Amino acid sequence: MNLTDSEEEIASNILALTSEGGPGSFLVVSSGEVYVQFAGNVGNQRLRCEAISNQYLSDNAKISPAGLARLQALGFTLGGNPIETFSRTYDLPTDDYAAGLAQLTLRILTEVYAVSPNAEVEVHLSLE
Repeated sequence: MNLTDSEEEIASNILALTSEGGPGSFLVVSSGEVYVQFAGNVGNQRLRCEAISNQYLSDNAKISPAGLARLQALGFTLGGNPIETFSRTYDLPTDDYAAGLAQLTLRILTEVYAVSPNAEVEVHLSLE
């Protein structure tokens, strides 16, 4: 499926992270070597969101300075040892927030990683 058509699937899978599965459940939305990932637990409305850092990207996929500034403006911080990623947490108090997080995921992929709206994406949900 292409990026533009993935929004509804992303939103429903974000909701599944807090209503199904157990500890260790995650959702990965990827295109090529770039990804945005959410981790969550049943009954917990807090989700951790991670986005791949330049440390793991090839030269032609690296985040531009403008993309880095965009991630920081969205509240992401770079950290982690030894695996360094951009991350932040989100609260998911209502189902409407899942749609907003799905839209944000699409914006991150297009605005930060320069993924084309017509690019193929993979949406992978793992419920532990």
